[in-house]
Amino acid sequence: MSERKGISYEIQYTKAADKFFKTHEEVRAQYEDAIKELLVGDHPEKVDVKRIKGKRGDYYRIRLGNYRVVYALINGKVIVVSTILGGSRGDVYKKIDGLK
Repeated sequence: MSERKGISYEIQYTKAADKFFKTHEEVRAQYEDAIKELLVGDHPEKVDVKRIKGKRGDYYRIRLGNYRVVYALINGKVIVVSTILGGSRGDVYKKIDGLK
């Protein structure tokens, strides 16, 4: 769990996201840096984030080069970032429709 500026957050990974990040450790590092910048950094506008349209309106994606990482925020005392999927641009949007 990380904390700065009075905001605590924790990053959790689904099985699918963890599987992707095991083979793409450099993308995991970029993703964790992007989440840190987004939540507690001085320049969150530098992170390329968009809300996913449609049925998955509570999901967001971060663009990291040719990869996209889909996540959701769960609020409370601690912000939990639930990482849903990771993959190449075309694959992530196709897989997201198959999520429950």
